[in-house]
Amino acid sequence: MPATNEIIKVLIVDDEKKACSNLRSILSEFVDVKINVAGIAHSGVEAGRLVSEVSPDAIFLDIEMPNENAFEFLARISPFNFEVIFVTAYDEYAVRAFRLNAIDYILKPISINELKNAVLKLREKLLYKKMAASGAIEYDVLAEQFFNKAKHNSITLKDINGIEVVPFKNIYYVEAQSSYSRVVFVKNAEVKEMTVTNPLSYYEDVLPTEVFFRIHRSYLINCTQLKKILNEEVIANDGFAIPVSRRRYNSLIDFLKTNGVQ
Repeated sequence: MPATNEIIKVLIVDDEKKACSNLRSILSEFVDVKINVAGIAHSGVEAGRLVSEVSPDAIFLDIEMPNENAFEFLARISPFNFEVIFVTAYDEYAVRAFRLNAIDYILKPISINELKNAVLKLREKLLYKKMAASGAIEYDVLAEQFFNKAKHNSITLKDINGIEVVPFKNIYYVEAQSSYSRVVFVKNAEVKEMTVTNPLSYYEDVLPTEVFFRIHRSYLINCTQLKKILNEEVIANDGFAIPVSRRRYNSLIDFLKTNGVQ
């Protein structure tokens, strides 16, 4: 599904002024010229005022700030309609961030490629919300999967050869392939794969977050299918070896402990 190309109104919230200007420059010069930075705040109090004035589509949010951290800020103004992309130097907050259904979690110093991926995911999320709100018939199934994933235990996959209904538990992993994804799963004791048109970020949103974890920019894994964890890769059932990003290794361990799947 193509992402919307409309202007996205965002806020940048970080107590470091240099970090704000740096992020603003990277967004406009290297990521997406249709990102409109409608305001910058250096505290939760300032951010709260700007949210009321601007009604942003999304916030790029630092976690550690004086007096009130990002989680306290979000709890104070909840419920809110904007999306959240965390930008922080602290990796230990990743699991909590993802449990809050943030669009992404970017570590400082900022990688332009990671920021581009985050903005792509943001555009996709905003498109899903727009389609669901408009009641577009062709998006009914996708919207149901996206917004009600907890009510389902399977997903419908479609490629040029046909359609498969795959239980979540039978998926080994999903691999990003540019704007497509390769889904590897087991059916009738046979390992199968399908290349589907949705990007990896779509499956990161649709599949249950208490089981699936993004261990690498290119891989989303089913943690119940893990057999062994090494420093730079995980071994899944049927012997699949999948690389783990160094940045995400500790977060994976925390995720497994938190969700009781180790």
